[in-house]
Amino acid sequence: MKILSICGSPKKGNTYSSLNFIKEKYPDIDFKILMLKEADLKPCIGCYVCVKLGEDKCPLKDDREKIVKEMLDADGVLFASPVYTMQITSLMKNFFERVGYIDHRPCFYGKYAMLMAVCAGFGAKETNEYMDGMCSIFGFSIASKVEIKVASKSENETEYNNNLTSEAFDSFISKIKESEGQPPAISLTQLIYYNVFRTLSQMQKDMYKADYKFYKDKTDVPGGAKVNPFKKMFANYMVGKITKNMMKNR
Repeated sequence: MKILSICGSPKKGNTYSSLNFIKEKYPDIDFKILMLKEADLKPCIGCYVCVKLGEDKCPLKDDREKIVKEMLDADGVLFASPVYTMQITSLMKNFFERVGYIDHRPCFYGKYAMLMAVCAGFGAKETNEYMDGMCSIFGFSIASKVEIKVASKSENETEYNNNLTSEAFDSFISKIKESEGQPPAISLTQLIYYNVFRTLSQMQKDMYKADYKFYKDKTDVPGGAKVNPFKKMFANYMVGKITKNMMKNR
């Protein structure tokens, strides 16, 4: 099994140590730690070309495409960030900005993610919530989350954090294994977001050429997921309200 972990820390500190603990405890798993600080990932310039015309048209030529390919090739992806000012780091934020076009064209349905936030006391919940929101829109199913609090680095604290990490990672791996051969799971929120962008791509196909190309042959249920008819009905109702509100002043 291949797991890619994406680390948003600017140093090999507590977050890296937590990931390295996993790597050492699970030697049978191909576990890669990708340090964003070591990647060539230029700051997003907000040109919106990746959204409108396609990610291949982005003027920044660096490791972004390579990282996305590694995410697609992995059986699961672990997103890990220390907490800086009650949020993810600037490295992790820039990463999400550079792959933000996936909000519009989600490609990770059927793939699981684990989230890890590391702090001294506060902000881990908020950090994981942000990553949850982004990863869910990308299509990931969130298998587990862990909040690691490192203050004293005592033996008791380290043992406690290692146990939390192991439990979350075990759940992550179990859900990946259970999903093999199954249609992707999709939440109501994911179904709504997917169809909002799908509908807007049809309404504004001259502006959002890449979105229109992505959705034109797709149904209203992504990735062959099985969706309860009532969930689908409610999602369609919400999509109609949202898109009508978005388009009324355009």
